[in-house]
Amino acid sequence: MSTPAPDGFTIQNNELTGGWDALTAVKVLSVIGLILLSFFALLASRWIAQKSFEPVIRISKTARNIDVHNLDQRLNYSGAEDELKDFANSFDLMLQRLEYNFEEQSQFISNLAHELRTPLTSLRMNLEVLNSDQNASLVEYREFSATAERGITRLERLVEELLMLAKAEREIEREPIIVGVLLEDILEEVKPIAAIHKVSLRLKGDMETELEGDPILLHRAITNLVENSIYYNQEGGYVELSCRSVQGKAEIQVIDDGVGISKQQQAHIFERFYRSSFASSGNEKGNGLGLAITAHIIDLHGGCINVESDSGRGSIFTILL
Repeated sequence: MSTPAPDGFTIQNNELTGGWDALTAVKVLSVIGLILLSFFALLASRWIAQKSFEPVIRISKTARNIDVHNLDQRLNYSGAEDELKDFANSFDLMLQRLEYNFEEQSQFISNLAHELRTPLTSLRMNLEVLNSDQNASLVEYREFSATAERGITRLERLVEELLMLAKAEREIEREPIIVGVLLEDILEEVKPIAAIHKVSLRLKGDMETELEGDPILLHRAITNLVENSIYYNQEGGYVELSCRSVQGKAEIQVIDDGVGISKQQQAHIFERFYRSSFASSGNEKGNGLGLAITAHIIDLHGGCINVESDSGRGSIFTILL
């Protein structure tokens, strides 16, 4: 049906709309607008996502570029206090621990090489001197033999302690231990050393105290403390072992009246290959691994060890397990 036009007018189809009515035109424009809006929304979301994931991208790039030579790199993320900042901070802490562990490992290898080189160099020099002397006497050969025996003994002790340290790296075996029996065995073992240094041995406390742990590793840990207390003591001095139960934990103490340890040295005595200023005169057999092994074994058992001492006033080592 045609729409009648007012007098003097003629109704014609609009060529621009191609015969569309108003509703169809609105629909088409709406679809076009929706497409354009979706396109710009996509661009905006990509931009926002890119900005949001910048810290993650930085972490990824940093991780790819890190090696043993640049572990000092840090993200130092300073964004909002959110999950990404926590993640970045955790990543920085991980790098810090890695850097410390690599430095410690490098120092350990350097110290180990030095400890191995010293007796080997001594053996080689003595052997070269002996071989260069065509008229070497039997006495000189015996002196070389004694020097070689001391060097080999030192190397054997070093290897033994390294093996003990390697064993302690593995999962420990726990079994019930009566502390009094353990301490009696240790004192019986070190009696000859104490007799040579003229140091008396004592044992007191609750001998029935019990704990759970690896008996071989704990034996080695406490023996290291007792031997040190003997070596760094004086003629007529004493070493006392005691044990008791404290709030469900076993407390073991090694007490002596020896040379003592200064406050400055106490911060380092549990480090590998560290030797105090008395080492050269007090314990020629020591190589600085004994207390480090002790601390590591105690830590593997979930315990703690601390020392109270002053120079010239003896020492008290306390172990809680």
